[in-house]
Parts: sequence; C-alpha cells; structure tokens
Amino acid sequence: MRTDLIGKRVYIIGIGGTGMSPIALVLKEMGLSVSGSDRAVSDTVRSLEKHGIPVHIGHAAENVAGADLIVYSSAIGKENPELAEAEKREIPAQKRVDFLDSILSGREVIAIAGTHGKTTTTSMLAWILKSLGTAPGFIIGSTPKDLGKNAEAGTGPLFVIEADEYDRMFLGLHPAVAVVTKIEHDHPDCYPTETDYITVFNQFLENTRENGCVLLNADDPKQVLLTGTAAGAGTVLHFGLVASADFRAENLNLMTDGCYEFDFADNQSRSSVHVQMAVNGRHNVYNALAALSVCAIEDLDLEQAAGALKDFHGIERRFERIAEWNDILIIDDYAHHPTEIKTTLAAARDAFPGRRIWALWQPHTFSRTQTLLNDFCHAFSDCDRLLVTDIYASREKQKDFGFAELKTAIGTAYPEAIFAGSNREAEAILKNELRPGDVVITLSAGDANRIGPAVLAELKTEATAAFHQKYADLIRRDVPLSTYSKALCGGPAKELLIAETVEALIDMTRFYQKQGARFQVCGGLTNLLFSDAGFDGVIILNRAAGIRVEKTMEGAAITADSGTPLIEVVKTCAETGLEGYEWAYGIPGTFGGAIYGNAGAFGSETANIIASVKFLRNNDEIIVLKNEDIGFSYRSSGFKRHELHGTILSATFSLRNGDPAAVKEKMEQIIAKRRTVHPEGMGSLGSVFRNPPEEYAGKLITNCGLRGKRIGKAFISLNHGNTIITEPGVASADYLALVRLAQKEVKVRFGIDLIPEIEILS
Repeated sequence: MRTDLIGKRVYIIGIGGTGMSPIALVLKEMGLSVSGSDRAVSDTVRSLEKHGIPVHIGHAAENVAGADLIVYSSAIGKENPELAEAEKREIPAQKRVDFLDSILSGREVIAIAGTHGKTTTTSMLAWILKSLGTAPGFIIGSTPKDLGKNAEAGTGPLFVIEADEYDRMFLGLHPAVAVVTKIEHDHPDCYPTETDYITVFNQFLENTRENGCVLLNADDPKQVLLTGTAAGAGTVLHFGLVASADFRAENLNLMTDGCYEFDFADNQSRSSVHVQMAVNGRHNVYNALAALSVCAIEDLDLEQAAGALKDFHGIERRFERIAEWNDILIIDDYAHHPTEIKTTLAAARDAFPGRRIWALWQPHTFSRTQTLLNDFCHAFSDCDRLLVTDIYASREKQKDFGFAELKTAIGTAYPEAIFAGSNREAEAILKNELRPGDVVITLSAGDANRIGPAVLAELKTEATAAFHQKYADLIRRDVPLSTYSKALCGGPAKELLIAETVEALIDMTRFYQKQGARFQVCGGLTNLLFSDAGFDGVIILNRAAGIRVEKTMEGAAITADSGTPLIEVVKTCAETGLEGYEWAYGIPGTFGGAIYGNAGAFGSETANIIASVKFLRNNDEIIVLKNEDIGFSYRSSGFKRHELHGTILSATFSLRNGDPAAVKEKMEQIIAKRRTVHPEGMGSLGSVFRNPPEEYAGKLITNCGLRGKRIGKAFISLNHGNTIITEPGVASADYLALVRLAQKEVKVRFGIDLIPEIEILS
C-alpha cells in the first residue's frame, strides 16, 4: 500500500458490488477507516457490516462528510449525489481502475485475466497459496467455498487478483505475473468489436512489470494475437495440453464423479506431479493448469500445491449445488457467454450421466445477447430441456433487440425450447414439469438462481402438507421415547410415526428421504438407547407385521415383514411344525432388528437361516439381497455397519419339518432361562456387549464383582453380568454410567476392551 494512504478515511460508492466489496475488506485489514454506500441491502452489504465497515443504504451528499478519499465503481455516474458532493468539497475521487495500484504497491502482483476461467483460477491459486502458508493477499470477484471470503490483505509478498476487463479495470494493474486463461469477444457495450477486445488485452499485458512473466493458454487460438505484444513485457510461457506447452496436463482421466485427474508436467524443470480435482468439468483442468503453472513460476512446492487442489471445492455461483429435493438437483452457474454455457453443460453431462438435464438460461444484457446470438443458438446441445427467461437488462436499456427477437432465433434452433416472460412464469413451468432424477443447471449472471430453490420449496411445502394430512392420526410430536423403549428410558422425539404396514413404511421412509430430514427407522427399540435429551428428528416405529408360510415337502419357506415381533415369527414356525428357530424364542424386538444386528443365542445366529432380504435403498430403489450380499458377521451386518444404506422391509428363510412336541419343550426351556435374566415388569436391552474373542463378556463383568451393581434405577443383573436391568423412571444416564463402569473395570483387570452390542443415539 502506498504510504500516503496511511491514516486516510476512504469512502466507497457502490461498496456492495463484486468489484468494490473486496477492496473494502482489504483496506479494512490494512488498517484504514473504510465506509461506503450502496443502493440496497444485500448479503454482501451485511457481510461488510459484520467486518466493521459501515454502509449507507442509498446515496446522499451528506454521507461523504469526513472522507479523505472517494473510490467509486464503474456503475456510478457523474450525477451521483455523493460524487458531486465530493467534487464540491474537493475530496479526491478515483475510479476503481485508477485506485488499484495504490493498495498493491510493494506487492508481487499475480493478475489473472480472461473471458472465461479467471474467477476460478484466481480462487484456486489463492487457496493453494494459503494452503502452502505464503500468507497471500487476494481479491476475487466471487467467494471460494473453502476460503469463505473473497478478499484478504495478506502479510506475504504475493497478491493474487482477478483482473476484470470490463470498463478496462485491469489496465490499472502492473503485475509481476500476468495470466490469460481464455479469451473470446465479450462485453460488446464496452468493446464493440473483437479487435477492440484483443487490443485491451494487449494493453493489459504491456503493463507487466519489467522482468515480469506472461503466462498464456497454448490451446487458445485467440491468444496467438497476444504473444507478440506480450513478449516485449517480459518472459512468455504457455500452459495447455499441446506438446509445445511449457506446462502441460498429461494422462487426463475422467473419474466417476465427473471430476478429472491428470499429471501436471513442468517441462521447464522436467518434473511431474499427479493432480486429482474436486470440481467438475474439463474446463477446470485448464484453470488448475494455470494455477499450478504460476506455482512453478514462483518456485513453490508442486506436490503440496497439487495436494491443496484436491481440497478445492469451487466457488459460489460456479457449478454450485444450491437446492435438492426428491432427487431433483438445482445447480447454479454464472455462465452467461455461449462458450461458458457449452462448457458448463458438458460438465453436467460428465457429472450426471443418464439424468435428464435442464438448462435454465437467463440471457444477460441486450447487447451481449444480440451480438453473440448466433453462438447462443448453438450452445445448448448438451441439455435435454431448455427453458429461457426474459433478458436480464442489468446496466442496459432495451433498444432494437429484446425477448421477442430472442424467442424467434432460439425457437428456430431449438423447436422444443420453452420460454418464460418472467421468473415467476419460469417457476410455474418447472413446478409442473420437474420429476425425480432431473438436474436443473441455472445459467445466469442475474437473479435466475432464485428460481430453482423457490420451485423446490413450493413442491416440498405441498408434499409436506399432503403427507401430514394423510398420516395426521399417526404423527406424534415430542413424545417420550421411554414410552416405547425396552430400557424404559429416553427423552422426547421431535416427531414419531408408527408404520402399520410395509406400504406405509415405504411411504414414510421415502418422504423423509426426500425432505432431507433426520430420521431413524426403529423396530422394537430393544437394541437402541436414546439419551435423556431425546432425538432431534423423526422416529418411524416399524410395526409392519405379517407372516407368510409356503409349505414344501421337507418343511416351509417363511417370509416375514421386518416389523413383526421376533417372538411371533418363532411361534408361527413352531405351530407349523418347523424346527431350527427355537433358540430365538423370547429374544425381544422385531424380525428386522434381528437381521440388522444378526441376533444370536445358544451357538446359533440369524445369518444361518436367512435366504434373502427385501430392502429399500436410500436412492428409493427396492432390491432383494441374497444372504451373501448382506455381510453378516458376529452380532453385526452390512446394515448395522452402515455399508448398506436403507430400510429392511421383509426377509425370507426356510426351515425343515420337526417334532412339534420336541420343539415346544425346547422353547419352554429357553423362555424359562431367559426370564431368570430378564424379570417381568422391568426393562432390558438384552446383551449389552459383544463377547470378546475366546471370552464371554458376562463372565468378565461377573469376575469384576459387578453383578448387582446399581446406579440410580439401573443395575447389572444378578443372574447375568452382560445384562443391565432398568426400573420405571430410569434415566438413560444411569444405564450409560453402568456401561462405562463395566468397560473401565474389565479394561483395568483384564486389559480387554468391551464393545457395546447396543447402539446409542441422541
């Protein structure tokens, strides 16, 4: 920063704009007094105020009182009352283009310019430099998700800035490294011809400091027109895919998530590092190439730089997921040039193969839309449905070209295109047309990014109202889980429903999946312990009970719904004259819960009999899993380990015919033994811990002298060390305290870690 700025009070007109707000933040961090004005309250204005920068809403002459310097944006005209007052008071006033060098004085400036990719490349480079500990300063036209802000003064020598060509802003820069990502004619209101556009980029490169470096895109044919002029400004290097590039991306590979990996080859030093991207699209390979090339020019550690890129997750309004419901995804992208649109839609095709892609395009400015109309007519081949809104005027007024002319041209190129004269009309169209699986790519530098979220919010609200009306009699709010828990404890659930049928279970589960709500499907609440604080979400109690028996010559095939009490399944098998399931008699809980936790006793376990399981996956698909697909293990399964995500609906198993009298006698022996461990009228979740290898958890706890040990209204069973008995009014904290005590004592005495078999939720 120039020394003559120290102690000055700077007033910024248009402080909420994308170009001015980062300057305000940097000045504030540099220790200057900063304030300003903007025409309306916005998220940016609120953010500035949180950083201690006062903002006047509306422009008034008295606002500039006390200012030493006025800085104003390109959008501010001479008629602005604050600017006029500054002139009257003889307060120096500078446009952004003239002011930038003042705050960058003494820093090694890296300026990223280009029609496409400059915001993302600047963000990537700022993120890398921060990750490498170089404490850079930066100014970016949008906010990188990982950095959380778009500007920082920094304390290191490097300062990275997005060099915006609009209104010739970047001509106020004198960079040590000047980067051009990709150029195409744009901003026809400022540069009527392509020649004008190329000329200003040449002027930008001529501003490169003596002995500085210019970095160009070797794969961009337009940049051939820049090389000669740039050569006089400093060293010229190139990045790209072509063999002649100084910095290359080799071995490109599209991964399953739509992101690329590649090898970054520095042909200067003949070194190479592997790069794995976390942002979608082939265009981001070029952005990453440019950022890494600057790192190579600055002699930074490329391995660390590549590692940082793996953790870069993009910026606001660049292929940003902004809403999702019912498997409908809304993505916001700032693309407003034909090439950007094609690039973004190609990235969507890579990222979402097989899904229906909507392009929701809001044309930006009349001049750009008219000048590039032919290119726009060839930009949407990668979408399945095209919805076009009215032109976003921004800084312009309509003259001889408008929405009617646009509809004629686009309608000829894309006969199935849909047109909406307003954002509200676009919302109505999407609300009626969207279906699960759709991806909406919003292509807008205006306000069309509000359309998709508004549509999903409406659909969600309507679906919620219909669902609550359908299940009004079954929904209970703030009900104590102790009412249902076999441990007799647990605080309130925010919402609780009881699913009486498999159809209701599917319906409820799908609804809360679509809502993105926190929910838990439970069976008999025999292996779950909820805290005294309860559950801040939805509990679906699975009471879907049904048993179907198909007799065979040797026995029968039994199919039971997952909410059927396990004791009823065992009794049905016995009454049908089948043997092999007696060991489960008296185990509390549901059939689905027994599968989930691979319940077992007396040397047998659920995994031994299950043939197949019908399963509702989290992606809404109902599938049938064979036994070998479930991943059964001791007191566990792929369901319990969360390798299989979804809800068990039913399961099928087979048993052989047996001696009914012998089966009944065995069951009576088993239930009598269980009642000595689990007294009637008291609570229990069954076995608390898994048995360690070659040991029994109950024996270890007994040998520690803990049988009968009581905390509050919970005590370790006098008859079995691996069971905790609870009395009415017990607190979950009492139960947990006994669990921790048993673990501690067994660890101290035997050096064995006891692993709970129950699950603890809160």
